[in-house]
Amino acid sequence: MSETTPIEPDADEEWEAVTWQARPASHDDVPAVAAAVSELLVELGGKPAPIPALEEATKALIDDPHAGAVLVVEDEGEIVGTVGVSWQHAIRIPGRYGLIQELWVHPRRRTKEIGGDLLLALFELARERGIGRIEVGLPSERFPHLAATESFYLNNGFATIGVRMRRLV
Repeated sequence: MSETTPIEPDADEEWEAVTWQARPASHDDVPAVAAAVSELLVELGGKPAPIPALEEATKALIDDPHAGAVLVVEDEGEIVGTVGVSWQHAIRIPGRYGLIQELWVHPRRRTKEIGGDLLLALFELARERGIGRIEVGLPSERFPHLAATESFYLNNGFATIGVRMRRLV
């Protein structure tokens, strides 16, 4: 999916057209996706796995379309956004659904609608695969940008469904 999106200029700027491409990730994208996810995890206050482990996980998801998908946004040859989704099964939801595992947009590009375009590409892919529901877990309440993250998802058609919890075993 290729997009040309006009960006509303500041008062002193002229109108600018920014072109980027949202597409399925390839093996060539693996290092950039792994680095992006590592950066995301640090930003969220977590400790990322070593880059080689993130690269292996990225390759596995790219290679198994039944497990999920990795999409990227590329602009002028640089990966500036990525989303990883796993296809899930649950008794409560007939059929499969998607669970966004990570969504990252380069910090300097977060106001340029790249995250929304990643979601649109994900929604299109899900429809093509017969998946009618996408879910996402929000970061911890300690994350300083939680309100902006929640607002981003709400503005992209998501509805609040509750809080997630975890336990390591």
